[in-house]
Amino acid sequence: MDPFNPYFHNIKDYIAGLREKDRAVRVWFSDRPAAAVNSPAESRWPRVLKEDTAVELGGPLSAGTIFFLCTGNVSLIYDGRITLVGADISETRDRILPFGQVVLVAGPTLTKGFTPELENELYAAGKIPGYMLRSTGGHIWSRVSHQAMYDGFSLKLLGQAILQHIYANLAAVSAAEVLFVTSNVGDVQELERIGIPVRNLAHSLRRERIRQATGEAFECESDGDCDACPNSVTNHHL
Repeated sequence: MDPFNPYFHNIKDYIAGLREKDRAVRVWFSDRPAAAVNSPAESRWPRVLKEDTAVELGGPLSAGTIFFLCTGNVSLIYDGRITLVGADISETRDRILPFGQVVLVAGPTLTKGFTPELENELYAAGKIPGYMLRSTGGHIWSRVSHQAMYDGFSLKLLGQAILQHIYANLAAVSAAEVLFVTSNVGDVQELERIGIPVRNLAHSLRRERIRQATGEAFECESDGDCDACPNSVTNHHL
């Protein structure tokens, strides 16, 4: 059984609803590499100071959400697709944008236990020059440096980097796509309403896996502070 499958349909309906609201929706495609290649990601996390920041995505002064979905049903994925709802970062003078990011992956051999490996790889995919990512409790906060903007950084390129990293490092993934949303705070908040039960499900699966591996129940002891949680992926402070 694929517990995340209903949420794939929710995402499809969400995008259709935004189209009906006349939001700007663009689609690009990322080709699979002909052979396995190293990810373009940096080996160390980039650090972007406030004074070096051209644009902030999400964060405490706006709205931000990040989550992922995985399934064994490849037909639910349009492989290589990158969808952007709203403006790319070079198309606005706003210094702070609301930001939603969803990565969808599929593969016949994917199992419920695959989610932690996927989560770690998705954060690693964000290690690209001039882009600093932090995610706490599903809320994303990113910074894009002035130099990265000058060099042509875009959400299209970020989507390509994420997909290329997945293709290169996750052999079990047969298809993957990425959704970005920057249109407005309300749209990102609506996406977050899909993300909350998705992350709760992922957390429940993680507890189940730990219980099966150790024979003991797992309880979160960080009181909602994911930065303090030893079981979370590495978070990086701005």
